Amino acid sequence: MLNKLINILNNLSTGTRTAISYFTIIFFTLLASITAILLLQYSKGIDEKLSKSFNPAINAAEDIHSLIDESNRLCYSLITQPNKDIRLKLEKIISKQYKSKKIFLLELFQEPELQKSKVLFNTADASFTKIIEKQKQLLIKTKDSIDIEGAKALQLEIKDDIAALQPVIGEVELKVIDASREIQLEKYESYRTLRFALLVMMVVVVMVAAISLLITNETIVNPVRQVSEVLNVMGKGDIVKFEVTTRRKDEIGDMIESAQNLSLGMKNKADVAYAIGKGNYEIEVPLQGKNDKLGKALLEMRDNLLQSKKTEEKNLRELELYTKNLEKKNKELDQFAYVTSHDLKSPLRGINNLAEWIEEDMGDTMSIESKKYFLMLRGRVHRMESLINSLLKYSRAGRSSNELELVSSKQILLEVLKRIAPSPRFAIYHDDALPTLYANYKEIEDVFFELLSNAVRYNFSAEPVINITYKIEKPFYVFCVADNGSGISPEYHKKIFTIFQTLETRDKIESMGAGLAIVSKIVEENGGYVWVESDEGLGAKFYFKWPIPKESVS
Repeated sequence: MLNKLINILNNLSTGTRTAISYFTIIFFTLLASITAILLLQYSKGIDEKLSKSFNPAINAAEDIHSLIDESNRLCYSLITQPNKDIRLKLEKIISKQYKSKKIFLLELFQEPELQKSKVLFNTADASFTKIIEKQKQLLIKTKDSIDIEGAKALQLEIKDDIAALQPVIGEVELKVIDASREIQLEKYESYRTLRFALLVMMVVVVMVAAISLLITNETIVNPVRQVSEVLNVMGKGDIVKFEVTTRRKDEIGDMIESAQNLSLGMKNKADVAYAIGKGNYEIEVPLQGKNDKLGKALLEMRDNLLQSKKTEEKNLRELELYTKNLEKKNKELDQFAYVTSHDLKSPLRGINNLAEWIEEDMGDTMSIESKKYFLMLRGRVHRMESLINSLLKYSRAGRSSNELELVSSKQILLEVLKRIAPSPRFAIYHDDALPTLYANYKEIEDVFFELLSNAVRYNFSAEPVINITYKIEKPFYVFCVADNGSGISPEYHKKIFTIFQTLETRDKIESMGAGLAIVSKIVEENGGYVWVESDEGLGAKFYFKWPIPKESVS
């Protein structure tokens, strides 16, 4: 039977066979889904009825039972320890609360399953209504102690009446609970029906799927697997002979024939590709025709590889030359730093010492003007030494990329503030959650030191404020050092990051003009950049971007 079915399906196209299998499975799956939805809707209706009627009815019956008990207790309290609060509570129960609860419960008793509970409650309500009348009389008798003895006798009657009413109220609660349980049993029964229906449908779907799988395996999967195995072997570099004696007339047959043609046509091209891979870029590439795209691709690949080889050899020669020049320049720079540090500083120290000796020798005979000139001379010597130190620091900035480690920017900030020691009049704020950076400790310390020392040095506000914050713009942390100082005109925003450039004369504010240049160089060498947002008289915000550690970017 199955073989006949397979033979019939073999006469159909692959798409038709696949569609028949899929639509059969989809039909039974859809049938199971509709059945499940209907049963779930029924169960949902039961759940809604329980939540909207039965459960509230149980709670309302319990509340009424509690109100009756509370009224009995309050009646007793009116006799034993009468006060205004007890009277008010009892009046509230018999005038408002009981009536409200009763109306709510009767509305819930509209469900057919609760009609017996409704009838029984009406009986209890009639009894409690009479008790309420007696409770009202009790309120009158106890008011201003009009009739204490009569009130005591009436309280005993109320107590007996409520005791007789208690079983009835309890039975109302039980009937509501029983009705709730019965409807819950209906829900559980629907769930059992749902499980059975789903089980049956599942078995049917599995059977249909198994038959469809078997047919698909025989008519599609096995032939495709055979072709796939051959193509997989060819994809690994082996050229195999592929022949199939049975000729099929469907899409699978066309695929098999194409695989055979591919196997036959790959031999020559494989030999050519192997030769090119070995570095033979002079080999001739045979073309099977004008539409031989693979042959043309091999030809183009051979020519490109030949050209790339020549370009690579040229680039390597240029790179070697550039590396040698760079090494030479670095050695010259190191030599310059050495000469600057030793040979230039020594004469300056000599000039400074000579000026001090001349002053000591001349003593009191030196005029005030001469003392002024000698003081200016020593100042210029110190300034020259500071310029040399700044130049050295600038030349070495950003050259410690091989000494990186994880450092806390918050810890560095606090240490820098200790070094600067700003005046107590400065209000300095910073983000408590400053991040951990991957940096050279000394370099990132220099960045914060230069930015903060500038913010302190150039802030002449009556109430100076400095604020250090950061935000994340992946893959960077963006730090901001903001102050409310005199600000910087936009025309000088680029100039201030050039070494030895200052906005004020050095005689007015002692500054070498190298700090921001050093900051810029350090930050840029580490993959970030620096900029300023400011205007004259409006304070300044210095920003710099620093790469987030790779393990923190994701």
